[in-house]
Amino acid sequence: MGFHFRKSFKIGKLFRFNKTKKGGSISVEGPKIAGKKVRLTVNNKKKATVSLQGTGISYDTNLGGSKKPAKK
Repeated sequence: MGFHFRKSFKIGKLFRFNKTKKGGSISVEGPKIAGKKVRLTVNNKKKATVSLQGTGISYDTNLGGSKKPAKK
């Protein structure tokens, strides 16, 4: 836990750029399903998230690249 800072810039109607101390992400809002917005977010950690706004339902996946082997 601790204090976090985030700056968000809206680019047009569909895109949002979020900037944090450790990196950033781009979000794209999609169509509504059952009255809830669908959002796709890709961040600098090679991770994508698809979420159904206001429901707490989301799906995360890693985008390409291989994981670094653990140090012994």
